[in-house]
Amino acid sequence: MPKCVCRWRWLMASLVPGLAHVLALCALSSTGQGQHLPLLSAPPPDTRPAGRVPVPDVFPAPAGTQDSVPNDAVADGREGVENFPDLAPGTYREQEKPKPRQVPVIPEPMLFDLMRPLGAERGELEVNTLVRPSVGRNATGVAWAPEVEWAFAPGHTVEVEIPFQGGHLEAFKFGLQGTFGTFRQQRSIHGWQALLERARAGKDLQLDVLHLAGHRFGQHWSLFTMQGVRFERHESQRGVKGVFNPTVFREVSERLVLGLETNLAVGARRRTDWTVLPQAQFQWRQYSFQMGLGAERNLPNRGIRPAVALRLVRTIGSSGH
Repeated sequence: MPKCVCRWRWLMASLVPGLAHVLALCALSSTGQGQHLPLLSAPPPDTRPAGRVPVPDVFPAPAGTQDSVPNDAVADGREGVENFPDLAPGTYREQEKPKPRQVPVIPEPMLFDLMRPLGAERGELEVNTLVRPSVGRNATGVAWAPEVEWAFAPGHTVEVEIPFQGGHLEAFKFGLQGTFGTFRQQRSIHGWQALLERARAGKDLQLDVLHLAGHRFGQHWSLFTMQGVRFERHESQRGVKGVFNPTVFREVSERLVLGLETNLAVGARRRTDWTVLPQAQFQWRQYSFQMGLGAERNLPNRGIRPAVALRLVRTIGSSGH
């Protein structure tokens, strides 16, 4: 047999098993377990710090074009959030959070105080006690009134107060206060207040319905006014008075505020109750100590008497008002 024929048979015998093996592997790869070759290669592993969202560059921008994502967004790992907010739901929700409300910071009057400042945040709590010793002739002892004030909703507060005369409980007070909003480019704020007082003995009743307004003038000066009507019932007599309480404040430092409070209640036939009380307020952390010395006149006694007042305040969860 010629040598060329022998070599041809040897070559075919060595190639046919190899070709059969290759064809068998191709058949298994196309029919076994439904696996296919990927259309695109897997993206490289993300080597950026944790917390950043990788966005695969499936369709790279043509050469010479500018990226649609700003450089500052790429620097902090937020690329693609604008176009694909579902890729970073936590970041997307954070952008939708409402901004905190901005309200002017105005001190509170001492005698006729507020139920937390206007614009108070929900959950703010205040506990305070007003002490008013009687000075001069016919002194009646010490009047004091502990009270609790709580902001149950943003800008809305409730108050409970129990006035005492010495060791005797005199009356019960319940109040509500709300905030309308700000104006004058957030340098002023206004709201309302309703305060009901019922005597523990007898049928004496007093209801104040007031409009509240606070204004800032520069860095150190502010003004707070309370104006409205007062309905009174004493035994069988009833009356209505107009109430106007302006207070001017001068903030000396972050911890010291000086003020001049004036309380007016004008009734029929020009009969007026009034109090003028210069005062100082000292702030230390969440405590505030207020003291004042002035003069007052209360009908039916037309005499003018010294007015002395002290107030100790403890706030919890204050927003910095």
